[in-house]
Amino acid sequence: MTPRITATLAICALAGGIAAVSLFRPASAPTAAPASAQATAEADGGHSGGADHTAADDGAAATPATGADVTIEGFAFAVAGTYAPGQTITVTNADGAPHTMTAVDGSFNSGQIDGGASVQLTLPTTPGTYEFFCAIHPSMTATITIAG
Repeated sequence: MTPRITATLAICALAGGIAAVSLFRPASAPTAAPASAQATAEADGGHSGGADHTAADDGAAATPATGADVTIEGFAFAVAGTYAPGQTITVTNADGAPHTMTAVDGSFNSGQIDGGASVQLTLPTTPGTYEFFCAIHPSMTATITIAG
């Protein structure tokens, strides 16, 4: 029997290769920010601002990763705590692959965050627990709590 490569196997192989590359990146390697937020917005389906509007939406490049309220690493989200309504947080992507932090209800969207970059994200003003995911890797999910 000849083995067949299905679309699922091909995607898994690609994701595994990306993860392997990010694991072998030296800690001292320079990190690159997106060339422009316009390119990021186009890659993110034309994000146009709103409650989740960030400086990156205005054409400012994402800043290198230095610390975060939410960290993306190992294709998983790590949320640092509970936040205030309307608080601006830092989302840092410590992976080599790009990710997003996108609310299930559409109340916030970071746009694409390239590997090694950080963006500022303004949270909703209504208290509650919000489910979110990575629009690029939908199996990545988590929640964030906004206290009232």
